[in-house]
Amino acid sequence: MAANCIKNAQDFRRIINSGRVVVIDFNVDWRGWSQFSAQPFSNMEETWKRIGVDFYTVNVDEQDDVVMEADIRVVPTLMVFKNGQKVGYAGGPDANLHKLMGAHVGGWGGLGTGNDVPRRDVIKST
Repeated sequence: MAANCIKNAQDFRRIINSGRVVVIDFNVDWRGWSQFSAQPFSNMEETWKRIGVDFYTVNVDEQDDVVMEADIRVVPTLMVFKNGQKVGYAGGPDANLHKLMGAHVGGWGGLGTGNDVPRRDVIKST
């Protein structure tokens, strides 16, 4: 299941202010490691959606207005938003979605560790 694409700055603001935990993958189509980073993102999407975490992507080559508003300086960049506020960030080729989610959603043990499905009642608030 692929993440939803953010279409413009208005869409971006609506999504991050939805009241849900939102993870956004800012990437490009032409970078090999950027595409590689999308794989675990895509693999985890359905698990996190069940507990109220929404996943989106932004192609930085196509969405200049969103890139400027989010202040993206490197790709890939992963961001976590809650109630319109950025609460987590990981950028560059070493961006680690597992660590980012672990820091902002309690109960996360990482894929393949036997603790893949966090409980709804342990989502951390900021």
